[in-house]
Amino acid sequence: SLPSGKKTGLTLAPEVGSQRLQQVINKSTPEDEFLETAATAFDRGWTNLKLYFMLGLPTETMDDIEGIVQLVGKVSSSGMKARGKRPQLRISLSTFVPKPHTPFQWVAQEGEQGLEARHEVLKLGLRRKGVRLSWPEPKLSQLEAVLSRGDRRLGRVIYHAWQLGSTFDAWNEQFNYKNWLDAFEAVGLEADFYALRQRPLDEPLPWAHIDTGVTTAFLKQEYQRSLEAKETPDCRYQACNACGLERWQPACQ
Repeated sequence: SLPSGKKTGLTLAPEVGSQRLQQVINKSTPEDEFLETAATAFDRGWTNLKLYFMLGLPTETMDDIEGIVQLVGKVSSSGMKARGKRPQLRISLSTFVPKPHTPFQWVAQEGEQGLEARHEVLKLGLRRKGVRLSWPEPKLSQLEAVLSRGDRRLGRVIYHAWQLGSTFDAWNEQFNYKNWLDAFEAVGLEADFYALRQRPLDEPLPWAHIDTGVTTAFLKQEYQRSLEAKETPDCRYQACNACGLERWQPACQ
């Protein structure tokens, strides 16, 4: 439910622009339900909405990106209908970063060129009054992917980058990509090896010795289901999915 009272900013997170991609990431919300939520917000006095999307997800195509354009257009029209003027929409575009212990821990991150192509489609398609776009520096997202799935050798890279002056690099104004490139070169490693490489399912992973409860077999199963756009039911409301946590949590059984 949406609160009454003073109307500050409101963030909605459709995340993707197509039903197919929702199924890939196992987060389905019917478009009509999302648009109904946005319409309710406008009816209750909100004029500024932030919409959160993620780019570069596995199996994503330009059709999915066009879906974002269409969805934002529908939200804008909804606000116009409710308020009699264009709403202010801030479109936040994050970059997908593969993470350990998830079904996408094996996938390659989308490269800088692919991300720039997506940004261009969105800039052209959403060139309208009241819509502002923002996204992180692609090189910073790539570095996040490197550090997320790195191995012990990256310790030397991090130390060398620090020696070169890299400290608060999560801040765009402090980020110096050249320091990191120089650090990788100094220790004989390549960032692309960690971020942009599709990993075989049987490749030993640096974090495989850490047991989070969820088994690798289950993650592989979920990865395959995502490639087929098959959703997995929420085990809080339906039967146990046998992810591995049932070994630790009797309530799962």
